[in-house]
Formats: sequence, structure tokens, C-alpha cells
Amino acid sequence: TCALPILTTSLFTGCSTDGLALMNAFTKSQTINSQQTQSDISVKVSGSNMSTQEEQMMGTMLPNINGTKISVLTKINQNEDKTISKMQSDINLKLGQVPNNISMSVWADVDVAGEKPVINEVYKIPQLLSAELPTELQGKDYMVMNLANMASEPDMPKIDYKKLMTFSKDFQPKLVDFIVKYAKQFNPTTKYITYVGSQSFLEGNEMQSTDTYEIKLNDKSFKDLMHYTLNNLSESTDAMNFIQEYMTSMMSVYDVTNGQDKNSKDIINKAFGDITTQLPQQLVSINKSLESIDNLKVLGDNGITIRYTVNKAGYVVKEKGNAEFVVDLPSIIKLSGTTQKDSSSSNPTGIYNIGIDFNTDITNINKNIDIVLPKLNSTNSFNYNDLMKIVNTELPTE
Repeated sequence: TCALPILTTSLFTGCSTDGLALMNAFTKSQTINSQQTQSDISVKVSGSNMSTQEEQMMGTMLPNINGTKISVLTKINQNEDKTISKMQSDINLKLGQVPNNISMSVWADVDVAGEKPVINEVYKIPQLLSAELPTELQGKDYMVMNLANMASEPDMPKIDYKKLMTFSKDFQPKLVDFIVKYAKQFNPTTKYITYVGSQSFLEGNEMQSTDTYEIKLNDKSFKDLMHYTLNNLSESTDAMNFIQEYMTSMMSVYDVTNGQDKNSKDIINKAFGDITTQLPQQLVSINKSLESIDNLKVLGDNGITIRYTVNKAGYVVKEKGNAEFVVDLPSIIKLSGTTQKDSSSSNPTGIYNIGIDFNTDITNINKNIDIVLPKLNSTNSFNYNDLMKIVNTELPTE
């Protein structure tokens, strides 16, 4: 499990009663071994105060952006140690006025429990992209990536998969302990998590119940939260120690020197050490930089609203919400100091609102989920390395 998303989530929960309850649900959800998720995302963009040039450009772009819908159905099965897993994602993309949907599927087959790791990914090529493949690969439906083998390719980082497995197992409880401890002292003045209510319903012959929590942020509370978070992180010895331990552990998994001499490795290790040492000052500096956009509108009037539904077993089973962002080009250009003084007519004047609606349903938690990888052969598939060899051969040489 990736540490960053969980850590980020913990920052949004805080030490309030509702926040800690939601954090517990997020933490427990990290222990799930199998599940099915259905995610749907839609996008809508509108513009105002646009220049003539922008109106012409957006007149072509907006009809294809608005009405965009992304649907992703993902199934995953893995063992308790998270060393053996299978995953399938079916993706469907509808672009505004484009008549045909773009569909593709991705499968992953991972086994790092043995001496020789197996990490295979299979991609079903969308019909739209198939015609762009080199002639000798056209007509093949699948592309295969053997990630474990790719580590032996030039310029690819070397990965010790045994250390990676140990890291995944050992670091998870450390991460959970840190989140629980950190969240208890994370106490922003603005309350942005509330308990919405509960619902009971009959499913089959069993009574089920859920609790719903809501995260709500407007433009001001979002900026206040960012300021508080950066200050809180920079002043937290525990957070800095945790980040340093995480980076050190990751350094042991990846051979970033790719076989270079000891002196080069020492230089890179020192660079990583300097990053963690200087991180508190860097966070303070970022916080200071954010002050420049305090008067710049980042979120629209609808702000960010996310509702999380937690079932009686304590797992998050639904995430539904919307976010509205504002891109005020004249103000952004003014802040960045890149205004074209010679030709004011060339400066963009548009203010754009970007609305995103999203919904994710999580079902079949810890149940047996059937994942069937496609049957591959030389006729219906090709390897990513073969594609790269063809591309590199066709590139012009100096």
C-alpha cells in the first residue's frame, strides 16, 4: 500500500471525533485483500471574460471537454502478505461530442513471494491507438510489460524485490501507528468534517447499516487548511523522522546508482539526506509562497464536497462528491510576472470554472473475485520492449 495517499487522508481527518472515526475507516480499508470498485467521473468547464482568440479556441475545445465521462471498473485479489495479487481494470472514456467511446482494459499479475519475482502487466490496446502502432505490430490486441525483467534493461532502476516485499510488510504497521499518533495532534481551527447520519437497510436476509461523513471546503477554508498543514508538518519532529525513515527504507529497495561506483552512491545518499534535513524549512517556504495566492480564487462557489459511506464492518464502501476549481488566467499571469507588455491583446483574459463530479462504489470486500487474464500468444500480443526496439530503430541518427 502506498504511504502517501494514506498520509494525505490523515491530514484531512484531524483530531475531531468525526475526523478520527473517518480516519479509522480509511485505516481499516487498507487491510482489504479483495474488492471490486466502480468509479465514475464527469467533467464540465465554462469560461467567462474570454478574449476573441480564446472564444474561438474554446468554441472548438469545450464541446469535446463538456460531457466527458470516465468509467472504471476495477477488481483486485491479493493474499494477506500483499505479495501475490491479480488486478483487472476496464476503462471506458466518453469525450463530449466524439461519437465513439474509447475503451481499454488493464490486467496485472504480481507474485514477489518466490526467488524470481513475476510482475506482468497486460494492456488491451484501444482501437483508436492501434492504428498508430508500427506496421509490424498492427492487428495485435495486447501489449505486455514484464516489469521484473525490465529492471535489467539499460537506464532502468534495479529493484531488490525481496527487500520490497519486506518493506511492504514491515512498513504498513509503522504507517498506521504514525497516522493514529499524528492525527491526534492535528487540530485546525476550522471544522470541515461532519457526521451526516446513518442508514439501515435489508440486504438479502441480513440487516445492514452505514454511517456517512462529509468533508466540505470552500476557497477560504481550503487555503487555511493548507497553511495549517504545512506549518504543522514543518514543526512536527515525528513527521520529519517518519519521512526520513520512509525515504531511507525506499533507498534500500531501489539501487538508484544503477551499478555506479561507491562514491556516486554516497553522493546520492547525501542528496536524499539533505532533502529530509531541509524539508521543514522547505515546507515553511512553500507556506510563505502560498500567501501570494490568498487573494486569488482557487475554488469556485461550490468548493469541494466529499461524502464517505462506512459500513458496519468499518470499511469505506462509497465515495461521492464534487469539486469546482477556478483558473483566473489574468490574475495568475499577473502573479507570475509574465504579462506581455508589448501586446496586451495577446494576454489571455478568460476566467475558467472546472467542475468535477465523482462517485465510487466499493463492493465484494474480502470475497472471492474472479479475475481471468487474457490468453496471450505471438499472434495477438507483443512485448513493450519489442515496441521500444522498433521505435529506436526508426529514430533518425545524427
